Amino acid sequence: MKLRILVAEADPEHLLFIHSALREIEEVGRGTGWLQVDVHHATDLRAAESVLASAAIDAVLLGLDLGPDAGAETFRRLQTAAPYIPLILMAAPNDRDLAAQLIREGAQDFLMKGEIDCEPLIHAISGAIERQRVLCALRASAKTDPLTGLLNRNGFESAAGRDRTLAERLELRYLVIVVKPSAPAPASQRRDLALVETADHLCSLVGPTGLSGRLSETHFALTFFDHPSETVEAAWSRVESAASTWALRMGMAVFDAGNPASLEALLEQAEADMSRRSIGRAAAGN
Repeated sequence: MKLRILVAEADPEHLLFIHSALREIEEVGRGTGWLQVDVHHATDLRAAESVLASAAIDAVLLGLDLGPDAGAETFRRLQTAAPYIPLILMAAPNDRDLAAQLIREGAQDFLMKGEIDCEPLIHAISGAIERQRVLCALRASAKTDPLTGLLNRNGFESAAGRDRTLAERLELRYLVIVVKPSAPAPASQRRDLALVETADHLCSLVGPTGLSGRLSETHFALTFFDHPSETVEAAWSRVESAASTWALRMGMAVFDAGNPASLEALLEQAEADMSRRSIGRAAAGN
């Protein structure tokens, strides 16, 4: 099996290093199924776009310091040029935050320069190709809720699962909130209108970096990364305050070192927390 890789990197020394690592992959190809590795090189954005337009490529190893065309714009242009090809970032230590941002935008993985070796490179490439294949399959199927326009459960679990993995890798806390309207309107048309209004409220809360989705007929979910501009505690306080105004029931769970739970477990914990809070409010009202 042939593996076709585009290495988009401006630094000649690092380009040589990556080429050597890819040749080592070819030598151990019997274990990976890749018996031949074809390597294409590009030292600037225009050359990378040209390769993608003219050659069949399985994955791109992208340096974030690609000459004068550095950073997020380089990634976005290559993603636009080849939306079905997985992009793996090669980041310098000071690019770590940018790499995390671009993972949210669709990069499949990132490797730190100076830490790239044959084994992690094999893992990154094989994982990126498989995830991109799954992502393309998801794109081919419905992933948004037709009523509210939010991600449906499959779309939400795919995006939030990726974010939870990213939080684990970067040792960040990750807040998961489950939301349910307190008293949905009984009539079908009024109920749909109430759900659309709830979705609009939730979209206004998550901002550009949060995530929102509709899990079921009446349940929604939000997620937030811990960030210096807003901690998970501040995000929860802000959302909880809005929820009381909009008559929404909510519960939360936080992924961190003390609770390294799966996304499914976090959603279950958040729903259990919502039930406890509802019982507590009912008891306080009596």
